[in-house]
Amino acid sequence: MAFPLTEEQRAVVEHRNGALLVSAAAGSGKTRVLVERLLSRVEQGLDIDRFLVITFTNAAAAELRGRIGEALTARLARNPGSAHLRRQSLRLYQAHICTIDALCIDLLRQYGHLLDVDPDWRVCDQAEGEELARQTLEELLEEKYQEMDGGFRALAEYAFHGRDDRRLEQMLLDIRDRVQSCPDPARWLEEHREDLRVPGITDAAGTPWGTLILDHVRVQAAYWRGQMAKALTLAARDPVTDCNYGPSLSATLDGLERLCQAKGWEECCACFPIPFPRAGSKKGADPAVKEPVAALRKRCQKGLDRLEERLGYDSTTALEQLRQLSPVVETLLDLVREFDRRLFQEKSRRGLLEFSDVEHLCVRLLEREAVRAEVGERFAEILVDEYQDTNQVQNALFDALSDGGRNLIFVGDVKQSIYRFRQADPTIFLQKYRDWPPAARAGEGQPRKLLLTRNFRSRPQVLWAVNDVFSRIMSPDCGEMEYGEQERLSWDEDAPLDPACAVELDALALPARSQGEEAAHPSLLEARFVARRLGQMLREGFPVSDGAGGRRPMEPEDAVILLRSPGPVLRYYVQALAEEGIPLEAEGDGDFFETTEISVALSLLQVIDNPRQDVPLISLLRSPVFGFSSDRLAQIRAGCREGDFYDALLADGGEDCAAFLERLKLLRFRAGETSAHRLLERLYRETDMMAIFGAMPDGRRRQANLDALAGQARLLERSGHRGLYAFLRHLERLREQGRTVNAARGGGGVKLLSVHRSKGLEFPVVFLCGLARQFNQMDEKAPLLFHPRLGVGPRRLERGEGWTVEW
Repeated sequence: MAFPLTEEQRAVVEHRNGALLVSAAAGSGKTRVLVERLLSRVEQGLDIDRFLVITFTNAAAAELRGRIGEALTARLARNPGSAHLRRQSLRLYQAHICTIDALCIDLLRQYGHLLDVDPDWRVCDQAEGEELARQTLEELLEEKYQEMDGGFRALAEYAFHGRDDRRLEQMLLDIRDRVQSCPDPARWLEEHREDLRVPGITDAAGTPWGTLILDHVRVQAAYWRGQMAKALTLAARDPVTDCNYGPSLSATLDGLERLCQAKGWEECCACFPIPFPRAGSKKGADPAVKEPVAALRKRCQKGLDRLEERLGYDSTTALEQLRQLSPVVETLLDLVREFDRRLFQEKSRRGLLEFSDVEHLCVRLLEREAVRAEVGERFAEILVDEYQDTNQVQNALFDALSDGGRNLIFVGDVKQSIYRFRQADPTIFLQKYRDWPPAARAGEGQPRKLLLTRNFRSRPQVLWAVNDVFSRIMSPDCGEMEYGEQERLSWDEDAPLDPACAVELDALALPARSQGEEAAHPSLLEARFVARRLGQMLREGFPVSDGAGGRRPMEPEDAVILLRSPGPVLRYYVQALAEEGIPLEAEGDGDFFETTEISVALSLLQVIDNPRQDVPLISLLRSPVFGFSSDRLAQIRAGCREGDFYDALLADGGEDCAAFLERLKLLRFRAGETSAHRLLERLYRETDMMAIFGAMPDGRRRQANLDALAGQARLLERSGHRGLYAFLRHLERLREQGRTVNAARGGGGVKLLSVHRSKGLEFPVVFLCGLARQFNQMDEKAPLLFHPRLGVGPRRLERGEGWTVEW
């Protein structure tokens, strides 16, 4: 039974005439509102295939189509004589409810001939595209090294690290990947090519980056000024502490005040170091006052030391640094543009396109007025779901497809934006959220916004906790928006409060250990706490909803453990839950490449490729597949102390060595005439690897891992790389980049997911873990920082014999 629409939901359904931004909070009934809006327009006479609905995933598109179908059926049951509604039931499966990728593919299939796109093109998968990009980049860099002109020499010296040019390769790949989110990557590269020349600027504050840094300095100075004022007030509670610390705190406050008022780079630099005169040492101070004052003062001093480092140099030196780096950045962006051009040519030659290529080609198509008019005429309304995860290319497509933006409906929630690492740009949503007036105050035809804040999914206790936490931590500087009254989640005031459903905050104190004692990893201690708490809830029959208004005892499948990044700590949760006898369902098993079965399979592949590698060879012999004991391996080595272990095997006259060498000879012979994935399948079959590891504990998961390894070989072969050597290089790159291969760990039980993967799912019991882990700041340590508006930011350098980059 459907509940009646709330007032704010009905406002979205009934809106007409003008662009609309709907900020739909989690659990606010967004999907139902979309269905009701579409069908309200249909009941007014529009055909359902006159709508374009852009969803984020194919699963979301299928769900929405199914919900619309159910709602249409219900309306037909109430009005069986409506020929219009019967026609919509047939038109539903022609309706344009799809992802942006599917829409762009459809447009390019229809109009690609206008851009001379090969009609037989196909979309390449990620592994195929990455391998082709690596190959194209290697060829380009080889040419540049042979030419070695001045600009490339400067770039190579800047990027050189260790004994190879992997850093340069990664810089080029990263920037090329990031500029794909721009509607015209080549234009962006050209516009930002000469950014660092800074002609006519004499004060670093006149650059976009200097302005940003000084704004940050002022914000931090204002914060510490408030903290020192708080410390001064606190010190006044105790005369002795006030006498000891008062003058010092006042001097610090005066310095912070000067910093807050400073104009320009040089004036800010002149304010440092902020004075921290030595505090007095009279005895008799009240510890309850003195200790927090001293701690606050110490934190302030450390924070301001970091702030002084942020400024780095005086204005003249900073500008000179930028100008010295300009040739490096100019050559780098020129190289990215040439790399992107060659890669597109190579993909076109093979009849391949990446999704980003398809989007950019569609932008070019819709720049043609005839195409734009013909496509735009098809749609009476364009509705974009998950708008907070849109990028600039997609936003340009929406604008081009719409009737000057008047028939656009954007739905999303910037607080749920999780795809920035894929170049999503939540500032697109935020700009409209800030600029567009509420619907009640908007003029006729003016863009407006409506907010859906009432949550129908979670209990009030959960929403209290969410509001309390995020109202404290979200601000324009942290989270890019204020979490004020209109952003707070609301709920039905008449909803019953169940004491069993309270939100817990559990803080673990790590146990002290004696000298020399090995401490358990903090993540293992946390995992064991979670496992014990889960065990207690299962034993006590913790009550959860039975879906029919009643209660039933909790089962393992009712619980989920959420982590920001499960991979590095998954093994601890596997161990802890196994100790409690609680079944677990998760993806992977920590580091895929470190599992026993994958290590053995990779050792076998490496030995087939080159048997003169002692570590893979000995690992393979010692594995359950071949079963050589440690004593036997030592005996083989003792019989031949010269050369590598393969020489020792050849010199040994034992039957076991002879049988191994004969099998290896046959496998190496076959490896030259078959693809990597077929080679793996043959190895699994002829060595009984699947049966051996399937008979071990958790055998199904081990077999799934071996299948996933063969699946990686199949993915690589789609790009034309069939050899064993190419496959081993591909796996090596995956490991270097910290990427893994997922194979499902099934069987039911408590689920373990990343926060990212849990979006849109619901569980009766949720453990949110790993909250003490620091944020990943690897991006800030990269050789180059990228910003869609500010351009490329290289690390500063010192010129000596060559260039030394300050990391």
